[in-house]
Amino acid sequence: MSVLYWWCGFLFSAFCALSFLIFGIYILIISFSLHNPFIFIPLFFSSSLMILVCLSLIAGLTVKIIARLKGKREGVD
Repeated sequence: MSVLYWWCGFLFSAFCALSFLIFGIYILIISFSLHNPFIFIPLFFSSSLMILVCLSLIAGLTVKIIARLKGKREGVD
């Protein structure tokens, strides 16, 4: 049963990271259509930070799933 919880947690984390990545890209696109530079700068940098954090989470989740599958293939888990 713990394997099921692990996969559910992994899928939930991956879904959240992908959702926020898409939202960050959407905000980045919106920021380029603004005419006020005082709103553009914070919106641009905040969306860039959101994209960076989401990509690092996705990379970490990818490493975690590869390690889990590799361990299962070797019979460790």
